[in-house]
Amino acid sequence: MARVKFTPDRAGIAAVGRSEGVWRNLEGRGDRIIGGVRAVGPEKTGEYKQKLGRDRVAGRTATVRVTARARHSAVLEVGSRPHIIRPRNKKALAWPGAEHPWAKVHHPGTQALHLLRDAAIRYGGDR
Repeated sequence: MARVKFTPDRAGIAAVGRSEGVWRNLEGRGDRIIGGVRAVGPEKTGEYKQKLGRDRVAGRTATVRVTARARHSAVLEVGSRPHIIRPRNKKALAWPGAEHPWAKVHHPGTQALHLLRDAAIRYGGDR
């Protein structure tokens, strides 16, 4: 039986991995992920959906990053633990429907929605 020796052209493989076709494919996947998040994301202000974006990441291999740039994005994605809310500028907290102003409020925390993670799993792969 004959033996065959294979030596990969690492520079060639790396060049293919950074080709425009690969970039376009990854950007399409990123767009599908963003579309999936926008389909199920919160509607209250619309800020979260508006501040979703994707960009190319410079490096040795083609990489596209999908980001949520709204201030509250991390809370929506990973949730928050129970915490105390205290007033910043006034002496008490008040809102419509409250019995009276409060010196502090015990927030129960926020359940994680994992919007980006779930969309990446669902829409990030091959079609």
